[in-house]
Amino acid sequence: MSLRIKEIALTDFRSYDHLSLKDLDDLTILYGPNAIGKTNVIEAIQLMTALTSFRKATAAELVQCGKDRARIYAQVSDGNRLLDLELLFEEGHRRYQMNGKPRSVKSLKGLIPSIKFSPEDLNLVKGSDSYRRQEIDLIGSQVNANYYQIMKDFEKILRHRNKLLKEEAPDSLVDSLTDVFEKVGTQLAAYRTALLTRMTPYIINAYENISHGESLQVTYISSWEGSPSIGAKLTEVRDQERARKVTVIGPQRDHILFQINGMDSVSFASQGQQRSIVLAVKMAEVQLIEEMMDQKPILLLDDVMSELDASRRAAMVNKLLPETQTFITTANLDYFDSGIIKKARIIDIEKIRLGKY
Repeated sequence: MSLRIKEIALTDFRSYDHLSLKDLDDLTILYGPNAIGKTNVIEAIQLMTALTSFRKATAAELVQCGKDRARIYAQVSDGNRLLDLELLFEEGHRRYQMNGKPRSVKSLKGLIPSIKFSPEDLNLVKGSDSYRRQEIDLIGSQVNANYYQIMKDFEKILRHRNKLLKEEAPDSLVDSLTDVFEKVGTQLAAYRTALLTRMTPYIINAYENISHGESLQVTYISSWEGSPSIGAKLTEVRDQERARKVTVIGPQRDHILFQINGMDSVSFASQGQQRSIVLAVKMAEVQLIEEMMDQKPILLLDDVMSELDASRRAAMVNKLLPETQTFITTANLDYFDSGIIKKARIIDIEKIRLGKY
């Protein structure tokens, strides 16, 4: 049975001196006007589940202005286990604890998987390749601890190699790092392509259902396409790297391509088609986590109702919400039908901020 959040509490986190939400169930709607702090709650939950922030915030940025430290507490349970999770931000660092004992990020990865869907996720289609790569890596790091470790190792090696190129280090120094860069980069690309290959049938099926039969293709294209290896391609582009002072080949430069009926979705898809692709990807992520981890992820839907039309909202509600713990933020309750409203716990964030809740 999946772990679910029963309680979440924030102390000096972002805009909150203190916030405590208890007795949480399947569906929670965080309601209130814009800029009231709803997204801060979603970010806190993502930090306790996926163990990352979609805002890419540093530890210092998450501490309320004028305070020295911040804390997020979550109590989670699957009906058999009751776990106390804590995340502390102090002196520019973050530290996790479970049941009072220090835990590493790696050891907690996959404990409570989550999927976030916000308006920024439209960049999955119309944004740069880096956004698409990050999306796949975020899911991969939750379903596979080795994926997470290889990803972190690669990021460290890439930073080091780029530093050498920027400093115009001798070829001997750059070449000494290239071998390990190739080895770890090849591993990361293999994990990423395997994961995307596993997701692709789910994405295509979900898109066809949403779009009533349109054909979607998903393709992964490596930056060393046509060369026998990353190392061979790096040798070819050595002068280009020296001129640009940055690593130009590797999984950090790979492409993920969505095509509708053979046409590139970035250039040719309508706004509605782009939203359908993003929704299909999120549906596929839910299915992938269920298949690989035998549990349902927690859904974090941040102000997406305003970005979807009625048919896509209905597809999301019908496909994603059943039997899945979900947190939704909205400034307008009219986006939800009476059935959703009846079974949801609606929390008025403005009243909480004013001390009237």
